Amino acid sequence: MKRIGTSAKWLAVGVCALLGGGPRAYANDAPNVAQVWSLEDSYWRFVKAGDVENYRTLWHENFIGWPCHEDRPVGKAAIGNWVQEIHAKRISFDSSLTREGAQDFGNIVVVHYRVTMVSRYPDGHVEGAGQESKITHTWMRVGGTWQIIGGMCGRLAPPAKS
Repeated sequence: MKRIGTSAKWLAVGVCALLGGGPRAYANDAPNVAQVWSLEDSYWRFVKAGDVENYRTLWHENFIGWPCHEDRPVGKAAIGNWVQEIHAKRISFDSSLTREGAQDFGNIVVVHYRVTMVSRYPDGHVEGAGQESKITHTWMRVGGTWQIIGGMCGRLAPPAKS
């Protein structure tokens, strides 16, 4: 048993070394975490505005991730398509997010949150009301800024009825 514990410890040390240091506890006032949460807020402002140009600046050139609205993982080239659709179809978009956690690894920050996304179309139909998704974004410091290098989104099941 001790051997497994020692191996796991060295594995964790190796991973942290590759990522640029050891993990730091989640705190809203940790500088890196605060910067990334601010960028997540910008992300959702850009979506609401249908601002594809600024939205795409948040993504690393080598990004790969699995957005909620895609059947398969995508790269940066396809990441702004849904934001373009919001703009082109004049969809009124609102979102509400709940921060669930974050971890700072020095030059990498991983955030987890819940989000409700509601789209109101010009013809009056509404999509997303009452549906909640979970999102994980992995951000990496590139020069003087942060960019998303990976992400995953999934629908949350409705709460179980008692």
